Amino acid sequence: MDPLTAGALIAAVNAAVSGAGGEAGRRALDGLSALARRVLRRGATDPGADPAGDPGADPAADPGADPTADAEPVTIPYDDPERLRRLAELLVERARQDPELGRDLAAWLNRYGAPAEEHGTVHNSVSDGARITGPVIQGRDFHGPISFGPQ
Repeated sequence: MDPLTAGALIAAVNAAVSGAGGEAGRRALDGLSALARRVLRRGATDPGADPAGDPGADPAADPGADPTADAEPVTIPYDDPERLRRLAELLVERARQDPELGRDLAAWLNRYGAPAEEHGTVHNSVSDGARITGPVIQGRDFHGPISFGPQ
């Protein structure tokens, strides 16, 4: 499982939007939206996304509001890197303060995030069905010239 960091959350959101796409991507974003809604309805001012559409709104500003009532969905701002970063940082900060949220966010990341790998790990591959018409170089940290000999 990835460590619970804003960067890991952002990477998982980006993977859900670009790689998973379709139904799986929608489920991933819906799950993160539900976690964000839990944080925001507890009275946090939303720096990344707002359930009411007002970027400066405080969901707890209405003293008559029921904090346990279902709020409008939180739109994950996957197309706005700055808002996404702020939302991810808020979620990670709140997860450190709330063990239950931390477990739920870690479970989401474990399900939808890319697995953590050792720094510098390289996975070289040529996928099935690829049509290679010339030399292929795979590796890491190349230094100096590379030659294939006479052509």
